Amino acid sequence: MKTKRTFYLVLILLGAGIAGLGDHIMQEEYALSIGIVLLMLGLHKTTQLWSIGQYNEEEKDKENN
Repeated sequence: MKTKRTFYLVLILLGAGIAGLGDHIMQEEYALSIGIVLLMLGLHKTTQLWSIGQYNEEEKDKENN
């Protein structure tokens, strides 16, 4: 489970880096597009992990009561 979190953090950081500094490597429009896509993918997957974890905690609380 930790490898997924680490991978998604790397996606977020890589996306932000490409969006911010990618104009030195490639055309600005492509850098922004690729950076935003990677950033949003990492954020989306991270929030999915959070919601799954929150759902599991709610189920455990219901079973204990």
